[in-house]
Order: sequence, then C-alpha cells, then structure tokens
Amino acid sequence: MGKETSVWEKLELLIPGFHGYKKKELLREDDRLVRAKVAEMLAGARRELERALQRCAMVNCSQLTSIDSLRKRLVMLEGKVKHAEAGYAGYFDRVKVKEKEIEKLIEHDTKMIELAEGIKELAGSISSAVADPARLGAAVLELDDRLVQFEGTFDERAAILRGE
Repeated sequence: MGKETSVWEKLELLIPGFHGYKKKELLREDDRLVRAKVAEMLAGARRELERALQRCAMVNCSQLTSIDSLRKRLVMLEGKVKHAEAGYAGYFDRVKVKEKEIEKLIEHDTKMIELAEGIKELAGSISSAVADPARLGAAVLELDDRLVQFEGTFDERAAILRGE
C-alpha cells in the first residue's frame, strides 16, 4: 500500500510552480496560482454549459433557463475566484495570516480544486444528457448542489482571510 499524499503534495502535483506556501514571500504567488487554476476549471465548466445551451436550444428542451442560470453563476464565481483577496497579509494589514490560518487556507484551496473538477465533469454530463429529460434534470440539480458547496467553501476561505 502506497503512502497517502498530503494536501500540499496534491496541490504541488496539480499546479506547476506551486511552492506549497512554505516561504512567506512566495505565499502571494502560490495563492494566485491556486486561484488561477480554480478559475480555469470553472471557465472550462462554463464552456461546457455554453455547448449544452446550444444543444438544448436545437432540441427545444425544457431546462434551457436552468442551464443558463447555472452558466451565469459560473461566470460570477470565476470572477470572484480570480479577483479574491490574496492569501497574504502585508506588514501594515490589520489582519495577519499566520501559519495556522495558512494551513486552513490550503485545506480550503484543495477542496475548491476538487469541487471545481467535479463541477467541470458535471457540466460535461449536462451537455451529453440534453436528449434525455430525466437525466438532464438530475444533472442540472446535481450541478446546482455542487455550486452551492463550492460557494460555501469559497466563503469560508474568505472568512479565514478576514480573520473570522
């Protein structure tokens, strides 16, 4: 049985150039890399939904509005992740990000990456389910649930950086 990979190692494997938040001076760059990767995954999911919208319009399916609503949420999340507060506190900032908070931040970043991967997969399954109304409805609901999970994780991450 192999050694289980740590959250640090998972992020290092997923994101080229990730330094593991080990050096404080690289913290801002690592945080930017993680958020860029997550935003890229969400953009991929958005593109999948745009394809699904085109297919849905061709067959006049009943989930057109729901799919477009999910696409709009992905656009909003993509922007929030890209422009989120950085995981770094400057010398004069009121809230300091210490080692304990950095560990929590890494856990949330890892969870956000896992959720973003799942969101992209689910968005792809919506496109393939357009011809089957029951399967499409279930896929739309599942993606909605996953987006709620992602938003919760992202909000918790922001709370850590605000010192809450």
